[in-house]
Amino acid sequence: MIRNTVRALIIQDGRLLAIKKERPEVGVYYTLPGGAQEIGETIEQTLQRECLEELGMDVVEHKFICIREYISKNHEYSFIMKEVHAVEFIYECRIKATDTFVSSQADVGQIGTEWISIEKIKQGISESDRLSITYQFPITTNDFLKEYFNDQILDPYRNTTFES
Repeated sequence: MIRNTVRALIIQDGRLLAIKKERPEVGVYYTLPGGAQEIGETIEQTLQRECLEELGMDVVEHKFICIREYISKNHEYSFIMKEVHAVEFIYECRIKATDTFVSSQADVGQIGTEWISIEKIKQGISESDRLSITYQFPITTNDFLKEYFNDQILDPYRNTTFES
């Protein structure tokens, strides 16, 4: 079965907001906030609900940026999530500025949230040795961030103009 999911790309003050997770089989790693669409929910409602559940924060503005496909059997965490096929809708989001997050329904393995410097992410995604990376993202997220932050058209430090 194919499922729709959303991911929130939240950038403020040169930092990316990430979900910090830990699993015995993997160790500590980071993901973008988001999750699966429920029946009867629009994608935008899913985005709002997932950010509220995982971050305890409302999305105040959002802008769709891309779709990507995730097929778990093709990736390094296939032993955790077998037979997942998701179409991910990724949105640039703005939330109310805060450093305190309270998740009401954390994901399995979620141990917190963290603002990560974009410069450190860019440094990490350019490293050839994944063992030396300070912030470990799943390969698909790492590849997305590499493309996003290295795209000359997109300036990750810009003040995105959101349309209502």
